[in-house]
Amino acid sequence: MWHNIWYALLGLFLAGYLALDGITLGTGIIGRRLARDDAERRTVAAATGPFFLGNEVWLVAAAGITLGGFPGLESGVISGVYPVIVCAVAALLVREAATQFRRRGSGERSLRRWDALVRFACLTLALMWGLLGGVLIGAIPVKDGHLPIDAAVLLQPVAILSALTAVAVFALHAAVFLAVRTEGSVAGRAAGLARRLAPAAAGLAALTALVAVADGTVRDGLLNPLPTALLFLAALAALLLAPRIIASAGWKALLVSGFAALSPVLLLGAAHFPQALVSSAGAGEDVSVAEAAADPSTLAVVGPVVLLVLPVLLAFQAMQWWAHRAKADDRSPAYF
Repeated sequence: MWHNIWYALLGLFLAGYLALDGITLGTGIIGRRLARDDAERRTVAAATGPFFLGNEVWLVAAAGITLGGFPGLESGVISGVYPVIVCAVAALLVREAATQFRRRGSGERSLRRWDALVRFACLTLALMWGLLGGVLIGAIPVKDGHLPIDAAVLLQPVAILSALTAVAVFALHAAVFLAVRTEGSVAGRAAGLARRLAPAAAGLAALTALVAVADGTVRDGLLNPLPTALLFLAALAALLLAPRIIASAGWKALLVSGFAALSPVLLLGAAHFPQALVSSAGAGEDVSVAEAAADPSTLAVVGPVVLLVLPVLLAFQAMQWWAHRAKADDRSPAYF
């Protein structure tokens, strides 16, 4: 029982990270396009600044659960997708440094260089998360619990399309966020960009799904095709709906786009459960959730601690969003 609870917690933290930090990633990608002058750039920074560091707590928690609760996943997946993980961590560090130092520069040229570095890091990070999801959605060549590093696995068409889809989805999610969190010209441009991005993101997602269905290896990894298909259709509908309800629904539109951003976690869980990894080498090489988990006695001791910490984290996030529920403008604290 404990391994399933831990697996659900891992999914919760990963989903929370994609939904929350997906806003920051998308803002880094599209922010310069929406902000035409210093006042508007300050508005964009003020909109995302209060949530910047708090969003990353979810990724840290997910990494901790993976390393402590699922050593089988750590040894089986992280070792096999090591280049993707290294690029993602490097991009994360570059984004942190560039975000912190962008306001310390003197002059427009310096600010543009830091903004370009932030945009590059956010784009790289979005691509890496999408690539990782595209690799793991299908059957992968796991043997004896380990995934060898293989460029053919990392660069398969489904993975590449998934990476491009992630960029479009995060950009759309950020555009919806800025449309409801800001006022004036920034909000108007963000809403317009969201409407233009929606068909592109949905089209890329649909193309990724079609290529995945045509790929026998990916089909072999879908142990539960019906719930996976229903979740995918719900995510597709969310991508198309979110921009249309910005004016009428406000923050509810952000919840809709947030569902689209976190849907890859739900899709992976629905596609594979009760397996954690599906092997293309045969059913005997599959790694179940129970096999990937740590010893039950370890999970039974540490699990309640995590369950106690989770409500505190949720309460802090709720308080943070409530405290900054007012729309941001160029007079709001920018933090960065």
